[in-house]
Amino acid sequence: MLPKHYQFHTLSSIDSTNLYAMQQIHEGLAENGAAYYAIEQTNGKGQRGRTWYSQPNKSIHLSIVLDCTKLSASQYFRLSAAVAVGAKNYLEALAKEAVYIKWPNDLYIADRKAGGILIENVISNNIWRWAVVGIGININQNSFPENLQRAVSARMLTKQIYNCETEAQNLCFYINESFQNLLNGGWKVIFDEYNNHLFGKDTIRKIRKNNAVLPCLIKSVNEQGYLIAGEMNQYQFEHGSVEWIL
Repeated sequence: MLPKHYQFHTLSSIDSTNLYAMQQIHEGLAENGAAYYAIEQTNGKGQRGRTWYSQPNKSIHLSIVLDCTKLSASQYFRLSAAVAVGAKNYLEALAKEAVYIKWPNDLYIADRKAGGILIENVISNNIWRWAVVGIGININQNSFPENLQRAVSARMLTKQIYNCETEAQNLCFYINESFQNLLNGGWKVIFDEYNNHLFGKDTIRKIRKNNAVLPCLIKSVNEQGYLIAGEMNQYQFEHGSVEWIL
């Protein structure tokens, strides 16, 4: 189900839907709700400069352009959390499994990665103009390369094969619902939902900071987007400053 104001564009093959969406913005061709779905993505972008592994018609490769002028640049984590919650809700409905958000915005089922989110922003004169919300979700894979054995797809869980284009449109509905909730004052609900489904919550996980590996009790994420860990909440990790060891 596609939100009424969304413009859904299907691309046969592209290097990165995020790069394509950003180009559309800079050329003045993108509008709020422009969604770019690629059947094949050859060089998808992931967190921390990584690439996103995919095969044609096996994944959702989707980038959505959102007008963020009603948000302040200091509210970046609010958008990140809203998108993560929307994607979580979509994947739970599809896979019929509990989905968790690995801080800051990866999607996990049990200890296996099912999807990831990368948000890139356009800020001009201190005004947050646009966000490009890139989402990759494993849909039809029945196996993964040896270096990605911790990955999982909807097909592996449900034994069904899906139409990825239709699923990308369904995902748009969930993202729009969560984004509108944020714009309409629903931040507290989103924030609580994010923390209630925080991956590793109340368990000890290994975190690498610089060259040190810290076994930390994962507690929560605060409203500024910092990961709170440790028996006495003694650790506050900023996004990009640490790496999970799974």
